[in-house]
Amino acid sequence: MILAGAVVAGLLLVSGVWAVLGDSRRSPGVPVPGADLVHFESGHGYEPVRTVLRSRADVAAFAKRYPAAAKGAEGAGAPGGPARRDFGTEALVAFAWSTGCTRADSADLRSSQKQGLFAVPADTTAYRKCAEPFDALAVFAVPREWVPHDVELAGEAPEPPAPTEAPDEP
Repeated sequence: MILAGAVVAGLLLVSGVWAVLGDSRRSPGVPVPGADLVHFESGHGYEPVRTVLRSRADVAAFAKRYPAAAKGAEGAGAPGGPARRDFGTEALVAFAWSTGCTRADSADLRSSQKQGLFAVPADTTAYRKCAEPFDALAVFAVPREWVPHDVELAGEAPEPPAPTEAPDEP
């Protein structure tokens, strides 16, 4: 009876460790509570980006990369959302990244010590093969204090909101 109890306890311990490790591998980091997904697109050919929009000027600059996302970031057309974002209390974090042969219908904002804030695809459909890899674009609203100027996005410093232009050659 004692031996059977020890075996069951051991199996429960191993199952618990497996469940925790398995979950952390599938979706690294922890969900960021209160992050509001204000815009999401999935398609092809998106320029990779990880940036923070702290003002309307940043949103206008971001519109040079992604006009539809900038419009969604302002809140226009957001269901139940305000007509405009309050940049005094919040900031927007934007990511565009390749999801390979996986198409996503949404995204989650996550956080880890190693990567800082990062986006992961959600509501996905994986394909064995694809002619062109899928890309995802997600914009999240978060409290302004969560994105100080030294914040890391996907393990690196944020990029400027607008694409950098090549200097004119003499």
